This record gives sequence, C-alpha cells and structure tokens, in this order.
Amino acid sequence: MPKYRIEIHTGSRSPGSFASTDANVYLTLLGTRATSDELVLESAGTRFGQDSLDEFTHQLADLGDITRIRVRHDNCGLGPGWFLEAITIRHEDTAQRWDFPCHRWLARHEDDGEIERTLDAA
Repeated sequence: MPKYRIEIHTGSRSPGSFASTDANVYLTLLGTRATSDELVLESAGTRFGQDSLDEFTHQLADLGDITRIRVRHDNCGLGPGWFLEAITIRHEDTAQRWDFPCHRWLARHEDDGEIERTLDAA
C-alpha cells in the first residue's frame, strides 16, 4: 500500500488574532480510484500552531489522482478556530503532489462560521 505525506499549512493572522487550533482535525482524501476513510490528524502538543507546517504520513490504498479533500475539526478545546492556509498531499512512491489552497477560517465565530471545508486540487 502506498504512503501519502500530508502537509498542513496553518496561516498567520494579525497580532491578537490566533490562527491556531487545539481542536481535533480530520481529513478525507477523494481520489479517482478510491476514497480514504476519515483520517484523524492528531493535534497533541503544539500541532496546528499559527504560521506552522505539520506533517503526517499515512499508508492507504491506492487512491489514484487526488481530486478533492474534505477537512474539518470538532470545535473542541479552548481555541478551536483555525485559519487553514493550504494542504499538500504527496504520494511517497511516485512523488506526485496535489495542492489544496484554502486561505479561510474553519471557525464558528470567523468568516462564514463553517468548521468543515471541501477543497478541490489546484
């Protein structure tokens, strides 16, 4: 089974506006051959901090070309609001790369109030 590296880019907002999250983050990859189960991206410690890059590796069935992703959080914790800059997926065996820009909040009290986004590959 292929390995996929997931890179989560949390954005940076103006001072006093925290872009990080302490909520639990979930991701589903939708490909031309298959769709992954919903993946839990563990946020223990300092993951998903403002202006940061977090990486995860998951061994999954061959998904084919990844055309869309669904990302969400559970709105738990003291600071669940999150400014997601982008997500990059890399197939570790073939070096294929898919970029999913977001540039939006996943937050109940920011932007449109949504905590789930469906993103198309750029």
